[in-house]
Amino acid sequence: MELGLKGKVALVTGSSSGIGRAIALCLAGEGANIIVTGRDKARVASVANEVKVHGVEVLTVLVDLTVAEEVKRMVTAAIDRFGRIDILVNNAGTSLTRDPLLLPDDEFRYETELMLFAVVRTCSEVIPYMRTAGWGRIINISSIYGKQSGGLVDYDAIKAAVIMYTKDMAIYLAKDNILVNAVCPGPIRTPLWEAPGGGGDQLGKTLGMSGKEAMAWVAKQHIPLGHFGLPEDIANMVTFLASDKAKFITGQAINVDGGMVKAII
Repeated sequence: MELGLKGKVALVTGSSSGIGRAIALCLAGEGANIIVTGRDKARVASVANEVKVHGVEVLTVLVDLTVAEEVKRMVTAAIDRFGRIDILVNNAGTSLTRDPLLLPDDEFRYETELMLFAVVRTCSEVIPYMRTAGWGRIINISSIYGKQSGGLVDYDAIKAAVIMYTKDMAIYLAKDNILVNAVCPGPIRTPLWEAPGGGGDQLGKTLGMSGKEAMAWVAKQHIPLGHFGLPEDIANMVTFLASDKAKFITGQAINVDGGMVKAII
């Protein structure tokens, strides 16, 4: 299917690994020029090289999204290079397992800065350029745990806020032909789950099993399709929403979760 993204400019936050990397590659595969961002220079460069294989232009930006000035610098660098940003994917995030009563204030604030305020700030920096162009797509990566409990209290609360921000901004920007949607992944095979010390190992420690065993347990107990998703499953949805094939879709929070969410809304 031709999605009409050739020559578009896409800024993908947290695109140096996992879901963000898959999104950058999928958009590049449709001909979009990509701004690859992250904090690890080697990983950012590696993804940029993968993106270049698709014959598109690439800009790399090392950025700490928890710092407002860094967000502004990232967007300025993208505008200086390409003159516009057509597609914004707010993807950067993290998650740690812990007792909610022992959650330090400074860690909760950090996660809120990274997964909520960075979304707000990046949107505020990018939207004026989309308004000038009369076209824009914003896709925020939330989570099914922004809709139902079962994740972690800090992560859940932040991702729920991202969904509400998405819906409010979709209404606010509809007249400008800027569509705003959220994608809500279920469990996805990424370093957040699979890396040493990641979600699998953290859950396994609680359950008294290995990380791989814990992931298999989650799939068996909670995912009707019986397995974790792949980063590409999220990337495909994001790429569709970024295109004019989705031109009548805005203000939605779309689950990509193997059937985990049972609610009718």
